[in-house]
Amino acid sequence: MSRATATGDGQGATDETLMERYAAGDEEAFDALFCRYERRAYGFFLKRTGSAERSQDLYQELFLRIHRSRHRYDWPRPFAPWFFQIASRILIDDHRRAFRHHECPLGGWEPGEGEPGIEGALAGREEVAQVLGLLSPEERYVVVSAKVGDVGYAELARHLGKSGDAVKKMASRAMRRMRATAPPVPAG
Repeated sequence: MSRATATGDGQGATDETLMERYAAGDEEAFDALFCRYERRAYGFFLKRTGSAERSQDLYQELFLRIHRSRHRYDWPRPFAPWFFQIASRILIDDHRRAFRHHECPLGGWEPGEGEPGIEGALAGREEVAQVLGLLSPEERYVVVSAKVGDVGYAELARHLGKSGDAVKKMASRAMRRMRATAPPVPAG
């Protein structure tokens, strides 16, 4: 699609002109941009997530961010790359949120199955201790403090004399190793 392409909306105006008009308060200009990009945006997310529901949510978030960012748009700059850069960032944020909320049970016990007996609790403790034993003392300290003690990475970084990014990477790598070596959780 060329920069001046229009489908009857926006009277043949370029995307950049429509965005400039929208930033100045012209709601019809946003409607024209929305009509031009709604299918492409939805398709962008659908192709990358494989989920119609997630794609719909991300697509709505994209247009909300475009609305919030309308005053920061640099109008001589091409609109489409700016638009899809925002879409890419939304997708990255979504992947990060999904990864953060992915829990890997270490003891084989799932909530809702009832309380495990004393044998199950002891076996679970042994498995957790075994998996934690694979980590260095510093990694163990970071993982337990961050994941169990709810201590922030910034605080851990100050305590260890490292950067926040270094502590986050250490925790991420340690968690990945723990997940890879944890015993499989029996199905259903």
